[in-house]
Amino acid sequence: MLSYNDVFDELQNYILNDENIQKSLKMKITNSNSKNEKSANIIKSTIKKTDLFIPNQQDSLFWCFFIMKNGEISYETLNNKNSLVAKQIKIDLVNTIRKHKDTLKIYKFDTKSNIENNLANDNNINSKTFLSLCAIENINVIYISKKTYYELLMNDTNTTYIVHELPSDSKYYNKYGFELGTEDSINKTKSSLYKLDSVDKPIKAISSYKVTDLIEICNKLAIETTNKETGKNKSKKDLYESIIQYF
Repeated sequence: MLSYNDVFDELQNYILNDENIQKSLKMKITNSNSKNEKSANIIKSTIKKTDLFIPNQQDSLFWCFFIMKNGEISYETLNNKNSLVAKQIKIDLVNTIRKHKDTLKIYKFDTKSNIENNLANDNNINSKTFLSLCAIENINVIYISKKTYYELLMNDTNTTYIVHELPSDSKYYNKYGFELGTEDSINKTKSSLYKLDSVDKPIKAISSYKVTDLIEICNKLAIETTNKETGKNKSKKDLYESIIQYF
């Protein structure tokens, strides 16, 4: 049976004296620092591995534009990012469109009425509306869709955004993400993908190309340049038809 003194000794570690309080605080600070350091390492690791930012909202292309125009802080501090908030911002952009008719006429991605209708009535903006807005807001962008890219250069700065059309689980809308282009990522895009000179007309007349040009285009679009049945190289006409069918 424990004596009074034995019990008192056993309770020494639990008594709130100055020594035990200091020990407790020291342990709490150490554990807290350890947790913070671990969290910081996770965040740093995530940032290093995730260069492509994909908005969670359905109209991800619109929110890509919003961040490119207003910055990440404006996006993060926006209390609500639901469809109603997006709709109000899009209505404001209709007024912006109306003030920049000359820019729309120069780049001709789409008619003013089509762009306004897309902003005011559709759930998601399309690529033509997106590019029109980038032109108006003087934003450099490379828009990637499948094996093709379209380059819109609006200023002489080194800031160019690369926007990616991504696979989507929905058949009703596409998913998009963007990254800040670097010299390496821009050069890789240009060397591996087919450049569109026009959004509406991805390829010129057959007379504009040599056979070697068409083979190069086919390679970038991952199109076979040989006939599977005969094993022979495709003719110029067949190469051109294959490219037409891709689009």
